[in-house]
Amino acid sequence: MKHIKFNKNIIVVLLLTIMSCSDDFLDRFPEDAASDATFFTKASDFENFANGLYGVAIRRRGQSNHFETLDSNTDNVVTASIYTGIYERNNPSIASQTDGTWNNNYSYIRSVNYMLNNQDKLLARDATGDHFIGEGYFMRAMFYFNLLQRFGGVPYIDEVLGTESEDLYKPRESREFIATKIIEDLDEAISLLQWQGTAPAVQGRINKEAALHLKTRVGLYEGSWERYHGIKGTPFAVSGSDGSVFLNAAVDAGNALMAKQGNTIYIGPAGDEYSRMFNNDDGGSLPGVFLARDYNVALGQGGNRPRGAITPPFSLTKSAVDNYLMSDGLPQEISTVTAGVDIANQNSVINTRDPRLRQTLYAPDRGQRQDFFANLNISAEGVRGIYWPAGYNRLVSPGYFVLKGAPLTTVTIDLNDIDDVIYRYGESLLNYAEAKAILGTITQTDIDNTVNVLRGRVGAANMNLATVNGWNITYLEKDGYDPSADNIVNEIRRERRMELMLEGFRSDDLKRWAVYEDVINGYIPVSAYYQELVDYHNIDQNLIDSQWAPGTWSEVKYFEGSNSGQVNGYLTPLWQEPDFNSPTSDGYYIEPGRDYLNSIPQVEIEHYLDKANVELTQNPGWI
Repeated sequence: MKHIKFNKNIIVVLLLTIMSCSDDFLDRFPEDAASDATFFTKASDFENFANGLYGVAIRRRGQSNHFETLDSNTDNVVTASIYTGIYERNNPSIASQTDGTWNNNYSYIRSVNYMLNNQDKLLARDATGDHFIGEGYFMRAMFYFNLLQRFGGVPYIDEVLGTESEDLYKPRESREFIATKIIEDLDEAISLLQWQGTAPAVQGRINKEAALHLKTRVGLYEGSWERYHGIKGTPFAVSGSDGSVFLNAAVDAGNALMAKQGNTIYIGPAGDEYSRMFNNDDGGSLPGVFLARDYNVALGQGGNRPRGAITPPFSLTKSAVDNYLMSDGLPQEISTVTAGVDIANQNSVINTRDPRLRQTLYAPDRGQRQDFFANLNISAEGVRGIYWPAGYNRLVSPGYFVLKGAPLTTVTIDLNDIDDVIYRYGESLLNYAEAKAILGTITQTDIDNTVNVLRGRVGAANMNLATVNGWNITYLEKDGYDPSADNIVNEIRRERRMELMLEGFRSDDLKRWAVYEDVINGYIPVSAYYQELVDYHNIDQNLIDSQWAPGTWSEVKYFEGSNSGQVNGYLTPLWQEPDFNSPTSDGYYIEPGRDYLNSIPQVEIEHYLDKANVELTQNPGWI
């Protein structure tokens, strides 16, 4: 992280904590090295301790830094191979024995509790010391939010407990209780943290904006979860709550954030006003980026891996592309622009829609990728992105190349300096707008200050509340919409999918809207128009232009009349999988009464019973 000096002793302790493994995550937490009487008496002690947690606190939600992992297993992304796990029929409902999210986040929480439980030792309580203590409250909120999203209600611990303490083994609290505690911690953090750019909230450090942003996210997530699961009466509903308390918390935080930030967002160079935020090696300095993970390979600060347009094997789905509004600001169902789109031409498909699509995908009319990414050593893969590597029996690229997040200056694909944008204002604005739309209090002024700020950055048509609510359009749950809601609620859902594409929100959104199974079950992911790619690769000059050596043409040429690799005329790299290779295939599947939450680790359930005779209840659908 930029401008953060790490205390090596604390980092060692935290690593030991994170790596420790036993029947119970709390039972073998090492004694804290920083436990002498003089530590936590100075603001710098809190700073150093917080620094030791930044490596686990400020990181992307995905398992790696490839963009394809963040929206994987949703209707946004199609990849060259199917994912195993919940998207399989007849998947057993046996609970996992252990879970890294459970173990690690509770370990992190204990570290933060240790820090916060020592705040009274601080000799001179001033704005500097308050700020670092505020970072602790922020981190604890974030770690509990990780648990809430994965498991729902969990045991709540806010102090450091000895291994023999009875309070160590608490039953699960309700998800509403945990969400309330998260909001309380964020409110405390907001009161203590400095605004971004005001010392000690230097670039790379947690700041007041980040805490307000996270509050909008938590408030919207829990409020909409409680509302929609309650309406549908799912096993994951919160009895007696409509979520309005949390939705209003999101609105309150949004109001405070907007009062500070106004309409200031990052606007990149012409033609890439939106996308350049994600191709930037100094993301933390960009207007509207509240927190970014800095990478600097030369200084030994890790390396990001957002391969994006450079290499296969992932793409946006046809569903994701069709979701984008047409260039006139209307959905394709009612737009006159739609009639003029040539579906057999990627440029036509991409360039007739909201400009953010062109800045998310690499349209072929940008030219040869090896020329556009001049600093990269790109192996020849064809400008339209489809090929058969020797010895590999499936299509590797699903058709569209992704520009968002692709490295522009580095020479190394998998180890570059692109910063990872963690919290940004664009999401805050959409969190606020959606919360107000659900509550039924959204106004045109609200839309002008949120959605239209984002659209104005790229020159897209403005949203008008009265016009949108007057559209005669059918919204379907299979597309992630709510047929019973006002149009504006669904159009903000659409806006969210466009603006936050590939940033890892889609799965959580489908779950909190209670439409997960409606979207996923039976879904067959397809991407670009199949025949265009086949025709392109069967023309010798195209292969020469794309730097394919003649000796490799057998890998990419198609036999006329071949039916492999497509469903309903659209490309799918899953054409050899029975569940995905025809319009009558079964497609993806999740268990509606189970897969909204992960199982509570079986080891923990057994350990709680053995140690304290406490029942740690299992989530619905798991055994």
